[in-house]
Amino acid sequence: MKEPSAARRRSSSRLPIACMASMSSPQIRGGMLPPAVLALSGWVCDRYTAQGMQGAGLLARRAAAWLDAPFRQLGEPEQAIDLGWQASLAKAAPYLKEVSSAVEAIMADGRRPLIFANRCGASIATIAAALRHRPDATVVWCDAHGDFNTPASTPTGYLGGMVLTALCGLWDSGLGAGLAPDRIVLVGQRDLDTAEADLIARHGVRLIAGHDGIVDPDEVAAVVGGAPIWLHIDTDVVDPQHLPAEYRVEGGLHPGVVRQMFERLLAQSDLVGFELTEFEAPLDPSAHLDAENAIMRMIEPVLRLSDFPLR
Repeated sequence: MKEPSAARRRSSSRLPIACMASMSSPQIRGGMLPPAVLALSGWVCDRYTAQGMQGAGLLARRAAAWLDAPFRQLGEPEQAIDLGWQASLAKAAPYLKEVSSAVEAIMADGRRPLIFANRCGASIATIAAALRHRPDATVVWCDAHGDFNTPASTPTGYLGGMVLTALCGLWDSGLGAGLAPDRIVLVGQRDLDTAEADLIARHGVRLIAGHDGIVDPDEVAAVVGGAPIWLHIDTDVVDPQHLPAEYRVEGGLHPGVVRQMFERLLAQSDLVGFELTEFEAPLDPSAHLDAENAIMRMIEPVLRLSDFPLR
């Protein structure tokens, strides 16, 4: 269940972070097209703060600059508003259709989409669009939450908690489906609603929960089995002592473990696309820089894939 902490505390990473300036820019081989970076900053289902809308643009610009890749921002930050899933979907639908078209255009151009989005709700559009080009993709969903509720099961009415079931066609978002439940791998979940957990088990969704801040990268890789992947990470999969989060759930993964998992997966699987969501950008400048550096270091294996062509 996605609910914010009462204090909504902000915390920066305690990891020793290498200076990002020491990360040399990747060399693009053989004239291949670089990835395209999208910042999704428009309102989707931002209930309590606008910090995720701000964070998406900040991370996307930094990634695009390092990669020397095309950059586009869709939507502008708005005031957060607490709406039920139907009202959220109606409000966000025009914007989500624009997002869908942008992802389709990137993939039709032969580029890999690298997406930084405010909320997981945007994935209703991004992944549905990607599946129209790569229906063989397995979705690796790294998140503290399952996001596998339906309109009938949700206890909160939160659109962002119903993304994967929409993509599986268990309810109609109006934005497309095409994802078989057995091509979902949930990683790091530790806050599942009872009915949601039942749905996950009933539909054969594979679940790899973390323990003491750790998941086994080899176990994740074995479950994926070398399939092409769409890699989704909600920053709340990381323990809140390392990264700020609006929906704080203790007992999350260490950023270094996430990085190792990415390295292991990308050594065996074609990356169809990547998205990072829910970066709750701290207001304090020092905490902001620490958190941004921690995220960039964590996702460096994804950024370095620019050295390699799409298979």
